[in-house]
Amino acid sequence: MHPAILRDGPGECPICRMELVPVARNQPAMPERGGVPGLAPIEIGPDRTQLVGIRTAVVKRQRLTAQLRTTGFVSADESRVALVTTRFSGWVEEVRAQVGERVEKGQILASASGPELLTAQQVFLVGSGWLAKKNVPAGPSEEDNNALRRLGIAQRDIDAVLRRRRPLPAIPVRAPVSGYVAKRSVLPGLYVQPGAELFQIVDLATVWVLGDVHEQDVSRVQLGQRVQLLLGMPVREAFRGSVDFIFPALDPDTRTLRARVQLPNPDLRLRPGMSGALVIDVPAEDALTVPAEAVVDTGERQYVFIARGGGRFEPRSVRVGANADGRVQVLEGLDEGDSVVTTSNFLVDSESRMRGAVEAFAPARDEAGGLRSARAASGQP
Repeated sequence: MHPAILRDGPGECPICRMELVPVARNQPAMPERGGVPGLAPIEIGPDRTQLVGIRTAVVKRQRLTAQLRTTGFVSADESRVALVTTRFSGWVEEVRAQVGERVEKGQILASASGPELLTAQQVFLVGSGWLAKKNVPAGPSEEDNNALRRLGIAQRDIDAVLRRRRPLPAIPVRAPVSGYVAKRSVLPGLYVQPGAELFQIVDLATVWVLGDVHEQDVSRVQLGQRVQLLLGMPVREAFRGSVDFIFPALDPDTRTLRARVQLPNPDLRLRPGMSGALVIDVPAEDALTVPAEAVVDTGERQYVFIARGGGRFEPRSVRVGANADGRVQVLEGLDEGDSVVTTSNFLVDSESRMRGAVEAFAPARDEAGGLRSARAASGQP
């Protein structure tokens, strides 16, 4: 039957030739409990119900699984990211390190020169006594030594200045930590000023795995819970850890909360950009549940269709919680034993919307028995 077809008396639908179903004069467009704006109860005959394959399931109380699944993304440990910057002004003479290259702590990444570096070395040598008295070995003062270190010059290069007894023409820029060059922002001949970022080095001995937890599951995730990261389809490797940080705010676009796991990565089997199934061990709990396919989620609201018997279906707003093993926890809107539609929801939803739209403009009967429009019945011109 097509809900858009309305008649003033009994008859058949001119489209599908099914018997028209009488509509009560004062029948509400929404169920009193949990009505959904824009939707209305509908009736679908048993023949058509069987034809389109409408199936239902009973709301039941059961124990939700003790595991929560989401997608985990491998990223660099931000506490192990080092920026190589300049503390002087000058020109880059040479660049040795490339993006992706493994470097060790103290390895030369580039070299630079400039008047500021030359002057600082000369002052250092004068202070040490080498230029004033070449034949009198005098060690540098702590203050002179610190002046060069404040410019970012390594102790081994300061010692080289003392051995040479003259300034170095170009000062090496060395890696402060061991790791991989993730970013290079320098070229030979570039003029740099204090604070300029030259390189970004990432130590991948440990990595982060970030997982987005849906809003309804946030209460089930806690610090210290055991986690597995499963890589590959089928699963080839499993990495175990625990939740060590939960971000304080939800993403306003995805309505998810991010949880973090820190994993050791000594042999570099985990690389930033990888993704896999993140399985979190969470406390099991008893709850009212329905099949996940029974819930219609528009992004703004969630609702189901209650099967009342005799081909009658009513929309019902619900508030859902955890989602596990294909079932969704229902926090509000349903009672144990209710029957909900699980298949052909699109068909039921579209007819319910059409019925809601038709009833908003349905003809109304006046006291004389004639028909007039809903607008006229409401007193509008």
